[in-house]
Amino acid sequence: MSKPFVTGTTRGQIYSYSNVSTALRLVWVFIVVWGELGIFYWSLSGCHWPSFEVSANLRTTHVLLIADAQIRHPGLLGNRGYGIINTFRRVLYEVNLRKTWHVASNLNPHAVIFLGDMLADGKTSRSAEEYEMAVKKFKSIFEIDEDEEVHYIPGNEDVGLGSVPSISNVLRSYYANNFGPLNTKFVIANHTFIGLDAPGLVDEDYQRHASRVSFNEWTPIPNGPISFVKEISEYHLSHTILLSHIPLSRSETSDCGPHRERGGIRRGAGPGYQSMLGKQTTSFLLHSLEPLAVFSADNRDYCDYTHVLPGARQYSSNPTNSIREVTVKSFSMSSHIRRPGFQLLSLVDPAKLGNSRSRTWADSPCLLPDQDRIYTSLYLSSLVFTLLVMVVLRVRGQRRKPLRDLAVLTPSPRSSGRNTPAVLIETDPAQFSATWSPFSPFIPTSPRPALPSHIRTPRSASNSTTHLVASLPGSPAPSSPSTLLVPMPYSEDDDGEDNDTMYPAQYAMRRDSYSFHQKEDDEWSNIQDEVYFDTVHDSESVSQSVLLSTSHQSEFVSTPHRSRHAMALKKRTWSYTFVLKGRRRRISISLPSWSSLNNLLDFLGLGSETSLSARKRQSNVLLSVLSVLWPALVAWVIINWMIL
Repeated sequence: MSKPFVTGTTRGQIYSYSNVSTALRLVWVFIVVWGELGIFYWSLSGCHWPSFEVSANLRTTHVLLIADAQIRHPGLLGNRGYGIINTFRRVLYEVNLRKTWHVASNLNPHAVIFLGDMLADGKTSRSAEEYEMAVKKFKSIFEIDEDEEVHYIPGNEDVGLGSVPSISNVLRSYYANNFGPLNTKFVIANHTFIGLDAPGLVDEDYQRHASRVSFNEWTPIPNGPISFVKEISEYHLSHTILLSHIPLSRSETSDCGPHRERGGIRRGAGPGYQSMLGKQTTSFLLHSLEPLAVFSADNRDYCDYTHVLPGARQYSSNPTNSIREVTVKSFSMSSHIRRPGFQLLSLVDPAKLGNSRSRTWADSPCLLPDQDRIYTSLYLSSLVFTLLVMVVLRVRGQRRKPLRDLAVLTPSPRSSGRNTPAVLIETDPAQFSATWSPFSPFIPTSPRPALPSHIRTPRSASNSTTHLVASLPGSPAPSSPSTLLVPMPYSEDDDGEDNDTMYPAQYAMRRDSYSFHQKEDDEWSNIQDEVYFDTVHDSESVSQSVLLSTSHQSEFVSTPHRSRHAMALKKRTWSYTFVLKGRRRRISISLPSWSSLNNLLDFLGLGSETSLSARKRQSNVLLSVLSVLWPALVAWVIINWMIL
């Protein structure tokens, strides 16, 4: 009874190589879209503007605070700005900044404040043109709508710190021409923001400390930061918010809150930087301005710290003696942190509130994705998984591959005897082709009578004439392939070959009398008449041999044809001939051939059949992985090209 015919898709067809490869391609495209765009929107899905209990009719103003953007420009990086690796890193860095700014700008802030270090190496500018190019790069990335306010305060990477006064003044002029005044004051929602030139304050504080005088006794530098603070303090402004690139002084053991990734802000100073302002400088700022809050940057990591002032506060709208300072996370990628971020600030006009003691501002941090983790955890782990799947598919495909037909195998010449299995051999036309080969094909040969021994021995006592007989190949059988019936062409590549010591004259064949003939019938050669043959008679034997005439022996067999590869290799050979001790010498140097490279691999133990087959399998797996990844690579290029 026959089995019923079952239709449908088998499990092997579902998990076939083509189906699995197609599924992996789709998965990889999704992974790239998620890693390049989706994860950024997902990370900010829970980031909202802070709110507080106010009347619904009151308008809330939203301010976006960004710290340490640090745009890199190759003209300001010296030798670090060029090269393939540095260029690739800079492109990835810029692409990440563009994506994060694209996501952050979708929050639609009313104003944007940059807390210094807009440029990565602005202090290394040698001319106004270089500084301006870096600023244009910065503004091309951080494009802001015309209806949005934007304000800048200087950082140590923008104007330098501890530089020679002549260089410092030049850099500050570059900054003022591109970003605006170093010390600035502006009002948003009836709150006064004081942007402080913190690097200039540090430089002036060093001069004051060297003079050993207090801030009250110090004569401020005209248009300097101390002069600016003293001038602002005379107005006794309320609802003031201080902006400083360098954080204020605090204890090194102070806690920075749960949003900080590690450690705290430690006191430190060096060429071009200072981690915190001095204690006396901090006290001078807080007592002079009495701000509601302080926002700083430069540390790269988040820190929430509350300063406590001794004594009573006379002119501040904040009745308590505590002033909260928030150090905003770096907006750009950094080795100090895993996740960059920014700060959201909401403001309400205090004049529209019924209670003067009501809270008029609120802030909250927002975290961006970990770019390094995207490449290591997401992309790298997916790549390893894809590689394992391709290896499994290749191994399974090799195991299911059918055995080769034994009929096409040629028996070993050493296989003989009764125990040797008889294998049906199909005739391969390539074995009987006219192409020269050092191996003789296994074809039937005509029987030849053995010559007497005295004929083979020179100068024998026999009176019979000894004829030098050329060795002839066996006559072809009727079943021989037609390719064997084609005469072998000779090569005329080099006329001077006969005089070469590598081709002795006694082994060279005549080529001038050869004529190429090929008939449509099954004749073996153009030898037709008996005039081409000589008969050798032996007096002691009745046997006779029909031999080819010596005048036509050279027409029958030709030297092997020299391949084009050999001629090309000869052309790529460099030779130098010279005379040494009366003898002519020659030195020849040629490019290594593939056979010599294979010999080198064999010598190094890398050219064995096992290693070659292993490398072949590895290359197949890599090609399979590339065939899976190419749609994802195209998607990655398109997404980042659109962002750039």
